[in-house]
Parts: sequence; structure tokens; C-alpha cells
Amino acid sequence: MLFDVPVLLCVDLQQEFTAPGRPSADPRGEEVGSRCAQIIAAARKAGWTLVHAHLHQGGPLMAGTGMTQPIAGCEPRPGEVLLRRAGVSAYAHPDLDDVLDGCAGAPAYLIGFSAGASLKSTLFDAQDRGHELYLIEEAVGAAEAEEWAAEESRALCIDTARRMNRAVPLTGLSALNQVGRGAALG
Repeated sequence: MLFDVPVLLCVDLQQEFTAPGRPSADPRGEEVGSRCAQIIAAARKAGWTLVHAHLHQGGPLMAGTGMTQPIAGCEPRPGEVLLRRAGVSAYAHPDLDDVLDGCAGAPAYLIGFSAGASLKSTLFDAQDRGHELYLIEEAVGAAEAEEWAAEESRALCIDTARRMNRAVPLTGLSALNQVGRGAALG
């Protein structure tokens, strides 16, 4: 971790959320996963700090049978932070506070899956802790959940982040601008 270097917080970038037929899969999961992989590659090139927050086998939504392997192109690399958590929010892992506090002075950006649960709860927890965390609108994955379609969950998560003044379009991040030239997912 480096002081005053932006952080990319990658939440639930695991195959459970992209594999067709899985209960937590986003119908546009491969598209969202590809966009997340592009953002990760650009953040690495720009020298950002990467933090990966994964659900472990006993965690929510997976109950011992989930596909916890990372999405291709989104795998944590040596030197990057990997937090395996059991709770919904990325803050369920106690080290996330220290990681973000250690990067004081720099904003953090959020991408990933579980829009209706993990992404929103992480945003709320960041707000409560005073961390400057922004959702990248084009990198939000959501699942079909009961009466909620994935698109509705995605839109609600993005709208919530906007109302909190915690949303940013990818094109607004100059260090990652080469990624922002594609179609928006939000």
C-alpha cells in the first residue's frame, strides 16, 4: 500500500457471479467481468493499489457450494491485497479499514458483483467510516433475486451511489480513460 495512491476495491469478482445457471449469476456477468478485468489492467498500469475482497466457501450466498475461483483476468496478483470474508460487506474483513486508512489522502474506487448486497453495504460502511469510496458505474454486476431483475438491482445500486455522491462514470477517471471508451453497462 502506498500513501496517496488510488485504491481499486474489487468485490466478489468470482465465477459464482458469472457462470451461467448459477443462482447468483448476472445475466450480463461475462460482460461485467470483462469490463472489470479491463479496469483492473488499467489500474495496475497506472500504479494503483488493488484490494480484492472475496467471499469464502462458508460465506453468504455460497454456503459451501459456490464457485469461489476468480473471474479470468481478475485474479489477485502477488503484492495485491486479498481479503477473504464471511460477511456481505467488504468491511466484514477487519483488515479493510486498515488498508483504506493506510492509503489516506487517496480516493478508493469500487467495482464488482452483488450490487444489491455487497456493493451497497460496502458503500454504506465506507460512508459510516469516513472513507472516500466511489462506485464505478460501468462495473456493477447484479443477480436475478426473487422479484428483482438484475438490471433493476444494478440500477438501484448505481442510483443509491449517486444519491450518496459516491458514483463516478469510468470516463471521469483520467488514469483509466482508455477503458472508458466502451459502452456503458449501467
